[in-house]
Amino acid sequence: MAKSLPGKLIVKTGKFVWTTMWQIMMSQLAPRNQTGEYLRPESQFRNYLSTQPENPAQPAANRYRLYVGMGCPWAHRALVTRALKGLETAIAVSIVYPSPDEGIWVLSKPELNCRTVPELYQLACPGYKGRSTVPILWDDETKTIINNESAEIIEILNSKFNQFAQHPDFDLYPAQQKEEIDSWNEKIYRTVNNGVYRCGFAQSQQAYDLASQELLRLSMK
Repeated sequence: MAKSLPGKLIVKTGKFVWTTMWQIMMSQLAPRNQTGEYLRPESQFRNYLSTQPENPAQPAANRYRLYVGMGCPWAHRALVTRALKGLETAIAVSIVYPSPDEGIWVLSKPELNCRTVPELYQLACPGYKGRSTVPILWDDETKTIINNESAEIIEILNSKFNQFAQHPDFDLYPAQQKEEIDSWNEKIYRTVNNGVYRCGFAQSQQAYDLASQELLRLSMK
């Protein structure tokens, strides 16, 4: 009868393989600093709409659309803003889903000869090397991405489409409260919105403890 491998060797080998695979995956998904803290990459498309004649991205109804994933919290706030402003008939929505096999966002049905969100990014910017994230504010006329930073997308939806909105007077970012809103947004973004990612993608115990303590501390206030 053939001898089986020692249990201790199997466990050590399994731990080594799992740890190595996890480190490789994290290095691709989650950039970090020297202490192992997750560093969220900056969004690459940061354009705004403007009524200035020289700006090709003019506010218009039925020209722009949102690409969103229903399980993405960043996309969720863009959808909420669209609903609160009453922009459902002015701005279309395309739903994407996470592919467990490919590890990317996949369109519910092909659009513009694209099956996946990375293909949309390549259509907008051939040779693009960054992350392919949602939400996306997409220009159907020029076939390009206007903005992929959710904080800026909700500002655009709040202020640039009022002539097409059902609730144009409903201002989610009033001038007299901007300072207070910005202060709370900075706190909530770091500790809660991005805090859960900092916990999940932490690559050292020190980084995890810091992120989890900040998250719990603000949550209990």
